[in-house]
Amino acid sequence: MKKIIPEISIIVLFAFLNMLAGCSYYHVNTLPVKSVDKTTLYNTLEQPRYFILHQGQHAWHMNNINVNEDKQEISCTTSDLPPDHLFYMSNKPKGVNRYHPKTQFPIYEVHIYIDQYAELNDSLKIIPLGDVSKIEVYDKDAGATTASWVFGSFGIVIGVLVVILVIAALMKSSCPFIYISDGVSYHFTGEMYGGAIYAPLERDDFMPLPGLKPVNSKYQLKISNELLERQYTDLAELLVVQHPLGSKIIIDKNGEIQSVTAPVSALKAYSDTKEDYAITLASVDSNSFLFNESGANENDFSTMTMEFKKPLNAGSGKLILHAKNSFWLDYVYGKFNELFGTSFNKFSEKQKTAPAERMKNWQLSQGIPLSVYIETADGWQFVDYFNPVGPLASRELVMPVDVSKVKGDQVKIRLQSGFMFWEVDYAAMDFTENIPVKVDRLLPESAIDEKGLEVSATLKASDKQYLVQTEAGNEVIVNYRASTSAAGYQYSSFLHSRGYYEYIRDYKNEPDISYLLSFRKEGAFARFSKEKYLMFASDKDLITNALTNDK
Repeated sequence: MKKIIPEISIIVLFAFLNMLAGCSYYHVNTLPVKSVDKTTLYNTLEQPRYFILHQGQHAWHMNNINVNEDKQEISCTTSDLPPDHLFYMSNKPKGVNRYHPKTQFPIYEVHIYIDQYAELNDSLKIIPLGDVSKIEVYDKDAGATTASWVFGSFGIVIGVLVVILVIAALMKSSCPFIYISDGVSYHFTGEMYGGAIYAPLERDDFMPLPGLKPVNSKYQLKISNELLERQYTDLAELLVVQHPLGSKIIIDKNGEIQSVTAPVSALKAYSDTKEDYAITLASVDSNSFLFNESGANENDFSTMTMEFKKPLNAGSGKLILHAKNSFWLDYVYGKFNELFGTSFNKFSEKQKTAPAERMKNWQLSQGIPLSVYIETADGWQFVDYFNPVGPLASRELVMPVDVSKVKGDQVKIRLQSGFMFWEVDYAAMDFTENIPVKVDRLLPESAIDEKGLEVSATLKASDKQYLVQTEAGNEVIVNYRASTSAAGYQYSSFLHSRGYYEYIRDYKNEPDISYLLSFRKEGAFARFSKEKYLMFASDKDLITNALTNDK
């Protein structure tokens, strides 16, 4: 009997995977919209999602979508809907809907409901943004999904401004999405190797997986491409860390395990305007510092300076953050890419062989990573930076800090970001020594893609044999065999991944070469971000109407 147990386990595993492949689920996220008078508008021509336009009893597939920045209107061509995109007729607005992925494809749909439109020749429709009455997004699984994160970030009451930002978020450019399984459904957890947008920027990432528990002696997660990108993942190793009760483990960007046993909050935390944000950063509560203040510096960088009580004779410490990138950064970076116009793909091709150090230095000079400084007797000294983590989920971050050159009993730490590029929810320092831990490094036991193919060999080593996901809808379900746990310990899991991704764009506008050359200067992208934001903020009618709409 004992000899057939492994075979039964394999059969059960593949039966479970087949069930996931054979019967899948989606649910509907609804966003009611209240219109306002004016806005600066988001423009895109190709989308990774399937857009459907509704007017009365009629519905069409939307192609060649363009949001006109001056006329406050959407234009698109339309075509009849194929049978596999008619699920809106029978779905349940609340709860989970079931579909068969081999013959049906309702997921990744965005439904835009309008009151009226004007039709020109060749099925070209012109839609005033003020006539958009509702947006629905169909998303996979019963757990937290992309759409719920988008809607959770923007809220329910919005005008034209947020219609644009929601559309921008649904078309966002990011990195592979990670979902973890609880045995019943998948839950969105975060994004891998953010900011590694070209092959030379390929890097390792160590994503915390809070809540990951073994089910039937296996850990299961999903790697998904849901965007207009090509994604290349070279490694997906699961790290399970055994550590004492009452301690916290975070892995830094270099793969070093850092323990947190006695975090202390900032005594003061003041922005460029000298406003104190110490209470804001004292707990994880989604009340974040947004880096939306810029001081006297000419780069339009925004800073947060924190003061921590330093224990006597402490020579080192650990900075702990709970943070993420903003949707605004994603939107602004899309507008920056748009400046390349028809030259975008040619530029991207050249970047594939560009020096990685040059690209990293450019990102730093524009405030895209979150830079960390410490005040010493010699003035402010650069410590290191945090890589981008994406806008959909906050992540616990840690950075070792040498405090041996700090005189006195206080440590001053400064965070620096481009204008509105990051959101920091929590900050603390820990001056204790790292504690001994045990680490299990688990390689994929199986990895089944959306076609039912076994692809685990591509994820077991950093060997340039990539899991290649080139289309929205590509996904891989990865299983790891759980190791034996011991009583009296905590277990924290991390996904050690390595890879990069590439944007897929087809801009039709002429490149703005003279403007693009200005981005060689330090801080130019941060200034670009602030200029775009001020265009929104200066529209008094937009702000007034957005604030007075019914909730």
